[in-house]
Amino acid sequence: MKLIALLCLAVAVSATGEQRELILLPIAPSVTHCGYNSRYDTRLLAYNHAEVPGRLCVTDCTELGAKRAVELEGEHAGDLPLPLFLSVPTRDISSLHLSLVIESSQRDHPEQRSFTEIPVVRASDFRSGMTTFMGVRMDPDFRQTVRIFGLDPKAHAQLLMRVFSLDSSELLHECIHDLWPLPDDGHLRPSFGMECDMSEHIPADGQKVRIEIAPVTPGLKYWTFMSITNNVTQHFYTVLPSEPHRAP
Repeated sequence: MKLIALLCLAVAVSATGEQRELILLPIAPSVTHCGYNSRYDTRLLAYNHAEVPGRLCVTDCTELGAKRAVELEGEHAGDLPLPLFLSVPTRDISSLHLSLVIESSQRDHPEQRSFTEIPVVRASDFRSGMTTFMGVRMDPDFRQTVRIFGLDPKAHAQLLMRVFSLDSSELLHECIHDLWPLPDDGHLRPSFGMECDMSEHIPADGQKVRIEIAPVTPGLKYWTFMSITNNVTQHFYTVLPSEPHRAP
């Protein structure tokens, strides 16, 4: 099943009054050729573990049989992995398992590939306050990428990013990041902003840092994550925001 079917039906309430929830794929099913001679092949596995049929809404709502799965593959999408919103009937969310996996490799050595699963995010997981990445390691020969997604697809917004030394709390870098609506290509996508490589601002000398991101635009709902990528193999791992400890 190709990504051609994944068009914008992601609305809170459908024309028939059915309640639906937006689901963010931080990277849509696709094949992309990026910098450093890299290749990323992203696939989405959707599995309905209920005893009754469920639905995954794309251009139309596609029925998923009970205890059945489909895999969504993408076609070549250029040199920038783009995010995508899906829409799922609220009544089916608890029965639907979504797994988004990226196969990464260097184009000259496809046999040396690696696989990483990245989060699939519900609209209710978007936040409005500060986000903190704790203990990010600035290793040489790696690039530290921050991706930020806005819940409102059509709104421009800004956030403040500040980077501190984990050891001394010294402010190492701060800047404003913009979230911009993506071009209208028939898909429903979040607004999007990206810091491609933190080592352009912070020395990649093995130090660990704390990264804080906070909205400047009032009312902004956003979600963010980081990827740490080896500049030779193109293999990567993800870093998710830290959650504060809450006493029981």
